[in-house]
Amino acid sequence: MKIERLRVGLEVFNKVDGKEYKVIETDGITGTAKEMSRDSVTGMIGIGNGEVTITEKNALAFRILCDPEPYPVPEGYSVRDGVLIKDGKPACVQGEFFFVKILSTWSDGILLAAKTKGLADGDITLVSYQVSRDYFRMLRVVSENIVFLGRAGENMTKAVFIFSNTEEKEIGIDGEKKTVRCFKKAAIVIVEDGTTCIYKNLNIPVMVKDCFIKKIPGRDGDFEVFLASDEEENDGMLVSRKERIWMQLQSWDMNHFNIFSYGGSIRADWSPAYLDFVIRGKDMLRIKDFALTNPAVAKLEGYETLIDITKENYTYKLTFSNEAYAFKTLVSQSTRDRGYIVTVE
Repeated sequence: MKIERLRVGLEVFNKVDGKEYKVIETDGITGTAKEMSRDSVTGMIGIGNGEVTITEKNALAFRILCDPEPYPVPEGYSVRDGVLIKDGKPACVQGEFFFVKILSTWSDGILLAAKTKGLADGDITLVSYQVSRDYFRMLRVVSENIVFLGRAGENMTKAVFIFSNTEEKEIGIDGEKKTVRCFKKAAIVIVEDGTTCIYKNLNIPVMVKDCFIKKIPGRDGDFEVFLASDEEENDGMLVSRKERIWMQLQSWDMNHFNIFSYGGSIRADWSPAYLDFVIRGKDMLRIKDFALTNPAVAKLEGYETLIDITKENYTYKLTFSNEAYAFKTLVSQSTRDRGYIVTVE
């Protein structure tokens, strides 16, 4: 084992005497480990009287069996002039890596943007660093303007990023050359635990600053991504859409998604009663097959959780609760001669 992995709780195998030990004390340089005994019937572990001292010189004589305690999130790290810094000093020997910035951290890990050999202009390489093992792993080449959306997944081990790039090109219009903006590429990038990377190409440009993720409570780390797009390609150039479109992607199947139009910003509130997100804008509300745009929606502000839906006599009633269990009900009645009558009770 490497001495850097020494910490309280570590269970190791002594290659010299063939016995198992558990580290009970360490000052970060040396550690004291007590002999372990396992009950053959119950499997319970006991601590005996045998004791060894683990140091940098004899660490090779020990092999890690179990590392039961979670590692802390690294602190005190930064990047300066391409070098990963820890508390003002180089954190490690980093070889040919030239680091640009720290993108995210998690238990025992750091995700870095790096410049590596052969990269195209505007690209960086995602590199994870496992602190306890002093180990780097190159994951994926992505755009340098990648933006962190948030953490998700079981135990928050997934870091979700997004980028959207355009480029300028000269094209012929009415016999003249003009410089226009064109869509280049966009993608969602998900890095899990610093070991795997999912790269989902998007076929449309998105407004990165308005995109967001929402975690699904009680669903083993599942989440949904909401993407806003204000432009589309027409004759090889980007033009404004008549109205903003939103794409709603699910983490467990990003090849299928919902698309809807709404010209403003939105939010998504989870409904435990209906196991779905209620999507709201300033004057818009949608849940499953119900969608409504009406100024009355604004009267629901402060009542976030959908608890009941009824439908009868061409009338929908959606009841929302606030944290104090006070209710408001949105009523949408369909009529033959005057469209929808929408009120909030």
